[in-house]
Amino acid sequence: MKQYRLNRLFNASSKRCFDVAVDHGFFNQPGFLQGIEDMRQVVATLVDAGPDAIQLTVGQARHLQSIPGKQKPALVLRTDTANVYGKELPATAFSLMIEETMLQAVRLDAACVCVNLFQIPGAPDVTAQCVENILKLKPQADYYGMPMMVEPLVFQPNAIAGGYMVDGDLQKILPSGH
Repeated sequence: MKQYRLNRLFNASSKRCFDVAVDHGFFNQPGFLQGIEDMRQVVATLVDAGPDAIQLTVGQARHLQSIPGKQKPALVLRTDTANVYGKELPATAFSLMIEETMLQAVRLDAACVCVNLFQIPGAPDVTAQCVENILKLKPQADYYGMPMMVEPLVFQPNAIAGGYMVDGDLQKILPSGH
């Protein structure tokens, strides 16, 4: 069954998937929303542009899934939220899963779910939460035939980057994604 969803996710000709992530509102960072304040319009514009998939939250998914027709992009459902993107890390950082993750994904006709794997200097507890999220989600994804995308994000130290800044060092990123 997983293959059925992968067939919707990947371009039949190129065998690749171009997934546009606009799930930024889930992270409570106003700066992430610049230019995407009207989600209905953003989704309509993206659908017209024709990516293979659009990554959205549970609350945003209706904007894509209410569009009639079979030619729209597949839904990649964001399954977790975190509070680690600010200029300063909070005293208690977290990465939490949405409730009834797979049930919501199936109800929303998602082709894939996405979960973060953060590596943040000075925040090993958040990495541990991400690993727990992945370990809980994987058997559920397999049971429901739902592809699961792990999004590895290796952060630069906040003192250097002044807030959310991904470290582009492949030697740090690649081991997280395998």
